[in-house]
Amino acid sequence: MVTKVIMPKLGETMEEGEIVKWLKKEGDRVKEGEPLLEIATDKANMEVEATTSGMIRKIVAQEGQIVPVTQTIAYITDSMDEEIPLKERGKVEVETPAKAEKEIVPIKASPLAKKLAKEKKVDLSTIKGTGPGGRIVKEDVLRAAQKKEVKEEGAPLAKEEFSLSRIEKIMAQRMQESKKQIPHFYLTSEVNFSEAVRFRNDLLEEFEKEKGVHLSYTDLLIKACARALSKFPRINSHFKEEKVVSFSRINIGLAVATEKGLVVPVIKDVDKKDIFQIAKDRMDVVNKANENKLTLEEVEGATFTLSNLGMMEVKTFAAIINPPQVAILATGEIKEKPVVIKEKIVVTPIMEMTLSCDHRAVDGYIGAKFLQEVKRGLEKPSLLLM
Repeated sequence: MVTKVIMPKLGETMEEGEIVKWLKKEGDRVKEGEPLLEIATDKANMEVEATTSGMIRKIVAQEGQIVPVTQTIAYITDSMDEEIPLKERGKVEVETPAKAEKEIVPIKASPLAKKLAKEKKVDLSTIKGTGPGGRIVKEDVLRAAQKKEVKEEGAPLAKEEFSLSRIEKIMAQRMQESKKQIPHFYLTSEVNFSEAVRFRNDLLEEFEKEKGVHLSYTDLLIKACARALSKFPRINSHFKEEKVVSFSRINIGLAVATEKGLVVPVIKDVDKKDIFQIAKDRMDVVNKANENKLTLEEVEGATFTLSNLGMMEVKTFAAIINPPQVAILATGEIKEKPVVIKEKIVVTPIMEMTLSCDHRAVDGYIGAKFLQEVKRGLEKPSLLLM
């Protein structure tokens, strides 16, 4: 029996996957449920398991190739003697950047012009020929080379080129689309963090000694956001097809920078968890993100996103909304500042936070009220225990 191995559709938004690594080679025996290969989706790297037992008869999509979902990438047979369909024995045809280039059109140029163009690294396709019938001649190439030298004289020299990872490419595409399609507006507020600092310090030793969990300010931020989202369901929403879809579950995505790019693991049902469980879950998904071990379930289903750059000494910034979500909160460093409290100047820890909102779904009043509620939870952290 011949069984096709196809590129699986592992999420609503997945249209293609990149083959990162084959864990089996042709001729290997594989059992049903055994990891067969690793693929990169639009959100994370995932292992694909064999759906049947047998021999890896033929691998038709190689590592590094990008394959549309449901397309055949390999065949599993009962034995290596079993034939696969003739028309499917070759390698899968997958569009790559090289294949996506325009077809090369023959360029009319004299042999000398071609030789000069190669020596001076001039692209003949950019030159308009002045010879008979538009043929490119020696003088055309020399003029083009001279212009190129003048143009490059003051240009900075490239030291190194960096290829974007698949995650970085997808993130770049999504953020570009988000900025184009979503009418962003921004609200910034200052938070007096003195009570939150005391609150964390009181719990820090207990969490680390008794429970083995490190409590961070990010955990307080996550809990404060969850509390505010429960009061303002309009923010805990997606904008889809001219409708605002509000959710009963509060799932907060946490932007995490990794060596392979930015990923957003999701902590589910945050409003139903205490701070200890949030800290534990946050440590777990951040570790998995850095080890490239996040599951699809751990990167899907976010209803709101938090991006905290305080640990990088960033004072304030505005983040781009991750569609179809309607808002994202960006938080900066906690820094001692002189402020006026009850007509007295005191030095206290202050944090700035900026809420980015989709104006199609959220107006300024709702956004401001939500931000006030996040601020209230952080300035009176006992509320986060309720």
